[in-house]
Amino acid sequence: MLATVLLCLVAGFFVGNGLPYYVAGSTGQAISPSPFPQRPATNVLVGCAAMALGGLLWSLAHVADHRLAAWLGALAGVLIVGLIHSRTWRNNPWHRRAAAGR
Repeated sequence: MLATVLLCLVAGFFVGNGLPYYVAGSTGQAISPSPFPQRPATNVLVGCAAMALGGLLWSLAHVADHRLAAWLGALAGVLIVGLIHSRTWRNNPWHRRAAAGR
């Protein structure tokens, strides 16, 4: 059960981390803390990759054996990354500017 909880926690973390990138990119925003080029399409790709990794981890977690523990672990991962984002994404801490004309 511990492996299920940990895998689901990490899965929730990745999905919760990928969602802001995906939303930012799909709404045309290019600013992100990723080391990749500052373009909306890059944000969409990074977000999709993070969510796909979260889905892969979820599929490996044997969720059917421990449903409640799995969902609570995933919720904890989403909560943790949400709290991290609420503190660090405020006021563009990386001092990056959106690329002109993109």
